[in-house]
Amino acid sequence: MDIKAANELIARASELVDYQVSRRGLLESKLFPVTAYICVSFYEAYDILYDILKKVSEKTTPEKMGKESRKILSEIHALSIFYIPLYYMVGRMGEIQRNGGDPKSETKEKREQTIFVLEFWKRLATSYFPEGKISVYDSNKQNIAINQSDIDWAKNQIIDIPKEDAINIKRSMANLEVVSFLDECEARAKICDHGPYQINENEVLIFREISHLYDGGKPHFPWSETDAISPFNNVAFVFRLKDIEAKFDDFATLESIPADFIDNITGVALLTREGNNIKPLDLDILDSFNAYSVNANKELFLKFAKWDRKQRLIAGAYAYCYGYARYTNFARVTDEINWELTERIMDKYIPIFMESDFDPGIPRLLRSKAKKKREGPSLYLLPQD
Repeated sequence: MDIKAANELIARASELVDYQVSRRGLLESKLFPVTAYICVSFYEAYDILYDILKKVSEKTTPEKMGKESRKILSEIHALSIFYIPLYYMVGRMGEIQRNGGDPKSETKEKREQTIFVLEFWKRLATSYFPEGKISVYDSNKQNIAINQSDIDWAKNQIIDIPKEDAINIKRSMANLEVVSFLDECEARAKICDHGPYQINENEVLIFREISHLYDGGKPHFPWSETDAISPFNNVAFVFRLKDIEAKFDDFATLESIPADFIDNITGVALLTREGNNIKPLDLDILDSFNAYSVNANKELFLKFAKWDRKQRLIAGAYAYCYGYARYTNFARVTDEINWELTERIMDKYIPIFMESDFDPGIPRLLRSKAKKKREGPSLYLLPQD
């Protein structure tokens, strides 16, 4: 990929990042300094992602990853693909902004690494999304993440349910979302929505997948181990919905009309993945999922409540960048990576964000359209010379 092609890709990535940030804004909670640790994770990604993707590329190709990840309960999906332009390129933007806004401040070696990262993203995304699209946004806000054979199989697992069962299922799903969100330091990386898959004139299938639950095996994060144990490491809630409008974004998040689709549910299936196999689950497993989610949530909250800001800041940044383990898991090189924050990040950025949640680069994403047109994309273009 030459500089011209890379800059065209940067401009498109910039539009996607601008769109997502404008919809989400700054993120805060009473427990974690979310905006601060996200900023730290961007700089960490700028430091480590090239080496990670280079190691992955020695074992596999982005095309293979993309094509083979089009499956139910895949680790690599729309959100984890969007990690690349979001984390790395915003981290790059922040570094350049701190160097007077001069793209030439990026070393020649780092520019070459940036081109490699961009090309990896493009090859992965266009292999994963239908028709060679690069994002959910470019796919008409549809997240078509599985092939027709899997759609047909999932459709055959659907069982008809009354409204009272639909309410219980959505409550159980919400409980699992809460504990998954908390374990990710109040982020949604364990949750993936995809669809809609048309099954007749009025009905579609929508998937909500939740992964990396603690099932008594190796914990996803150092803090993920709890006395509460999930019956399965992952679960997909598959809803057959009638008379609903569904759109998705590159965070793999569903936006539906109506927003609360309880009355639109005509059937449901629960699925789990064990290795290469997907199997349906009986609805009575929900009691076990509920017990796990309620108790694990209490344990994790009490654990995090004892941490100070620095511990929470480091954990959040670690969790965000550990999202790249989805790639290294595919290539089976996860154990070869040092996932701790780099010395540079610990020395430079942890002290900065211990004192402030604000990063001077972030306002660049929030400029007016007219200003972006005059000044250039938020994610700085590569210099031509």
